Amino acid sequence: MSSVFDISKFENKRIIVVGDIMLDEFVYTSHTRNSPEHAATPVLFIQDKKQYLGGAANVALNIKKLNAIPYLVGTLGDDDAAKSIYAMLHREDISNHYVHTNPQQSTTKKLRIFQDKQPVFRLDAEDVNEYPDLVNHFILKNIQTAITNHKPHAIILQDYNKGLLNAAIIPEILKLAKQHNLLICVDPKFDNWDLYKEVDLFKPNKQELSVISEELFAKDDSIEIISKKLFEKINFKNLLVTLGSDGNFIYDSNHSTFNTQHSTLENPDVCGAGDAVIAVASLGLVCGFTLEQIAELSNKAGFIVCQKENVQPVTVEELL
Repeated sequence: MSSVFDISKFENKRIIVVGDIMLDEFVYTSHTRNSPEHAATPVLFIQDKKQYLGGAANVALNIKKLNAIPYLVGTLGDDDAAKSIYAMLHREDISNHYVHTNPQQSTTKKLRIFQDKQPVFRLDAEDVNEYPDLVNHFILKNIQTAITNHKPHAIILQDYNKGLLNAAIIPEILKLAKQHNLLICVDPKFDNWDLYKEVDLFKPNKQELSVISEELFAKDDSIEIISKKLFEKINFKNLLVTLGSDGNFIYDSNHSTFNTQHSTLENPDVCGAGDAVIAVASLGLVCGFTLEQIAELSNKAGFIVCQKENVQPVTVEELL
């Protein structure tokens, strides 16, 4: 039986989003001939190009579209990709006040090429290096300033292992959040997951949990046993594991439940689905929804986004 959600509670909730900011670009081409210089190499003619906020910026956009207020914290390079991101943030009325420009890095960009409407390949441009202490200092200072200025309800840590959320800075962010009694919601990647201790919501996907399970020496165990071992390791308050078309799994250290999807998609476009899920789940937690309600609403949000082309957020109207 479907729960009744008061989505209006999301309105004006203040959320700090910290993480790797990216540009998602989609280029659509057509193929009419091959190259005269290289046999069997297609010449692709660009028909259309679309750009979207990616990574932590897309989480911030989801927060915005859910009628809440995001404060994005991260770094960008001094390049064309950064200019595109700043322009889109401005267009969506998302503050870039806490985004640090680091001329020493390249802005992460994911370029997806389509030929005759079919995906061909993806080109990633990124710097995955340890962030210097000075950049870590700027990030922590921006988080502290955002907390002081806006009195947020929660912090989302959106980790794509591009370097911003590193071993030096993660414990410091958690310390800041606890000092100010803020909810901490984490969307982890493969590295540093064990540093996210005592967070309020830990949201890996199936693949990420698989990597975690190997490091917990629990590869062949059930998801319930893996969850218990993960709880013993990092002592989270709530666990939400997204399972793609199978729905999701929740665990609060006492009870666990699988929430299956009622509908399936033949060709889901999963780009950005995880970003929508962490945004919805975090707002649900802030608003006092039960973990079961959060799981159901997150399932709905992920399903909605998977029906959309490329990287697009979920909206409040779609969740009603």
